[in-house]
Amino acid sequence: MDIYTVLSSTVLAGLVAALVSLRSSERKIHVENVTQERAKWRNAMRELANAIITAATSDKAVETKRQSAQLALNVNPFDTEDIGLVEAAKKFSTSTDLNSHIEEFTDRMTLLLKHDWERAKREAQPWFFRGSEPRRVPFCEYKATKGAQVATNINSPRKASWRLCAYFATLAFSAGILFFLAVGLTAPFHDLVKLFNDSSKEKPASHWAWFVFMSVLCGSIWSAAYLWFKGSEKKFLDIWFSK
Repeated sequence: MDIYTVLSSTVLAGLVAALVSLRSSERKIHVENVTQERAKWRNAMRELANAIITAATSDKAVETKRQSAQLALNVNPFDTEDIGLVEAAKKFSTSTDLNSHIEEFTDRMTLLLKHDWERAKREAQPWFFRGSEPRRVPFCEYKATKGAQVATNINSPRKASWRLCAYFATLAFSAGILFFLAVGLTAPFHDLVKLFNDSSKEKPASHWAWFVFMSVLCGSIWSAAYLWFKGSEKKFLDIWFSK
């Protein structure tokens, strides 16, 4: 077998493991340093909301103000919806209709947590499946459509079925690519290992350079196909189990 044929057929040669390992390390760092901290933040916000409502229903004005100040320290001071959430918390002490005000505050907090959760799910997906940044539904819009489904967050059954079929097709296509590459490279890979471990045969620098180039190129193709497969699998299963 010609050495160029062997080298050009090498997709799994060496760098595949390195690329997958690098990707796994990056994901692990992101999960540990970003995703987990955001999960802690959401839990802290739930506890703050519970503390504010408890203080307001117990007629503890000082405690309500203190917890509202803590809330202000945990949100974006330049975001209109976050400002509205803090203002809703501060108005507990002057509200004449406590039940209605609790409902408003709860709805605002729910929208904030929902938006952050959607962002966290998006960031956990492969980059080519992330799509656009999740839209935070304004409280005024939510209030106007309360009791109905919010169009940006709910998929119709027909649309979900089409998405299910689409992700199954991409899942099957990416699996086919991986299967073709794995089956087609078994023999060439063994031949390549034997060739480069044979000290009796001279291997010029150009052959090594070609080997490195093809390893990087084909390894990248393999990694992309693998990530495509895993992303399609996750999307398919998410839609399947939600039906």
